[in-house]
Amino acid sequence: MTQKKSLPATFMAGAVSGTCSTLLLQPLDLVKTRLQVRTAAASSCGLSTNAAVVRGGMIATFTTVVQHEKISGLWRGLSPSLSRCVPGVGLYFTTLTALQQKVVPEGRKPSAVEALAIGGLARSLTCGALLPITVVKTRFESGHFQYSSVFGALRNVKTQEGFRGLYSGCSATLLRDAPFSGLYYLFYSEGKKALDDFHQRHGMQDFHTVLQFGVGLLAGVLSCGITHPADVIKTRLQSQVTRLSTLSVARQIHQNEGVATFLHGFAPRVLRRSINAALAWTLFDH
Repeated sequence: MTQKKSLPATFMAGAVSGTCSTLLLQPLDLVKTRLQVRTAAASSCGLSTNAAVVRGGMIATFTTVVQHEKISGLWRGLSPSLSRCVPGVGLYFTTLTALQQKVVPEGRKPSAVEALAIGGLARSLTCGALLPITVVKTRFESGHFQYSSVFGALRNVKTQEGFRGLYSGCSATLLRDAPFSGLYYLFYSEGKKALDDFHQRHGMQDFHTVLQFGVGLLAGVLSCGITHPADVIKTRLQSQVTRLSTLSVARQIHQNEGVATFLHGFAPRVLRRSINAALAWTLFDH
C-alpha cells in the first residue's frame, strides 16, 4: 500500500470494491446467516418462523432458499449490506491509511505488531460507526423479521428496543471484526513482503497480481478460522429480540447445541470474506 495515496482516493477505492463484492457475494452471506440461525434456535427466542427450515450444509441451504424464496431470495438483505459495506470498506481503508501514515515512517513497511494493531483499530472504529446497519442486515438475512426498508428497520428497532437494540451484539462484533482485520492485515502484509522478496530474487513479475490475490485468499482463510466462533455468537445476538450477554449466548450454545455449532456457516463465510478481502486489497493496491 502506497503511503502517498490520498484519503479521498482511498475511500473511493474501498467503496468501489465494497460495491462489487457485496453484489457478487451476498448469497454467501445470507446462507451463512441461515446456517447460524436455525429454526429451533429462533423459535426458542419467540421469533416468527417465516424463513424456510434450514437442514444440512451450505449447498442444501442454497437449494432450500431457492425452492422456497426463489433465486432472488439469495439476495435478501442486499440493501442493508450495500448500506454497510460500501461506506464501510471505504471508511476502513481510509482509517487504515490515515493510521499507517501516522504510525509508520514513510518508506518503511509496517512491522507485524504495527500491522496487527493498525488493522484491528481501523476495523473497530468502522464497526462502531456502522453497527446499527449490521444489526438490521443480520435480521433481514435471517428471514425472521419482515422489514420493508433499511430506514424502516432502523426506526422499528429504535422504537421497540431503544438504542440498545441498535447496538446489540456489539461486544461479539468487535471480538470478531477487530481480530479478523488485525490478523488479516498482518498475514497479508507479511505474505506480500515474502512475495515481493521472491520476485526480487528471481526477477519474476509475471502473475504478480494473481499471486497477490492468492496471498489475500490465504490470509482470509486463516483469519476466518480464528474468529468464526465470535461470528456465530454475533449472529445469534443480533437476530433475536431478547437481551443476552455475549458470554450467556456462548454458554447457551455450548450447553444446548455443542461445540460444533460454533463452526456453523464457516464454509460460506470463509468463501465470502476471503474473496471479498482479497478482491478489496488487490484493487486497493493497484
